[in-house]
Amino acid sequence: MQEGTRSSRFTFDPADDRFPIWSPDGARVVFASNRNGTYDLYQKQANGSGNEEVLLQSAENKRPSSWSPDGRFILYTQNSRDMMVLPLTDSRKPGDRKPYPFLSTQFSQTQGAFSPDGKWVAYQSNESGRNEVYVRPFPGPGGQWHVSTGGGISPRWRADGKELYYLAPDNKLMAVAVTVQGAAFTPGTPETLFQTHIVSPGLRPQYDVARDGRFLINTDLQDTSAEPIHLLLNWKPPAK
Repeated sequence: MQEGTRSSRFTFDPADDRFPIWSPDGARVVFASNRNGTYDLYQKQANGSGNEEVLLQSAENKRPSSWSPDGRFILYTQNSRDMMVLPLTDSRKPGDRKPYPFLSTQFSQTQGAFSPDGKWVAYQSNESGRNEVYVRPFPGPGGQWHVSTGGGISPRWRADGKELYYLAPDNKLMAVAVTVQGAAFTPGTPETLFQTHIVSPGLRPQYDVARDGRFLINTDLQDTSAEPIHLLLNWKPPAK
């Protein structure tokens, strides 16, 4: 945590704490930690007060990726394959929270992201033989829509839910306009926004989109071939 030029430590356990996500109201942070062997889910007040609370402890490794806009559900990946849902209740007993699969196949489904209205989940899957971005309705059941073309990872929603962003295999940042009519989801043609020099995405999200349309990208400044960082504000797709 940082205020001006001052910073303060958020967690103090010597274990590996990673993959933090914010609650919709910004009051809490959920993260994964291996302080008990496997990566379990913990939450803590965003202002750093109080102790960490165990949200979910089990034998599987867990990686949180998104918190529903209504604050009721957390999406997480289990063992780098299954996309799971953790319902949050008023009870503070971890045993009262019963996770269930949102998508469980023989493939890897990761980096799930709730849409701003909470009715859709964008995610990446390697079911085609390479990572691509897909969308499914939440809580389901329903169809699946293929959003990316030529590969894609790390989906993010625009604040109004009318556009999806993702990273192409060459680290270009892509944008796809989306149209929703009832239970039908229609993605447009992906458009290139700009070339990034993003730090290797891997399992960790390395960029995000602010509510006002600005992009925050973790950029490799050691890349001597990198162009200057460009900040794209209020981007709109070209008229068709």
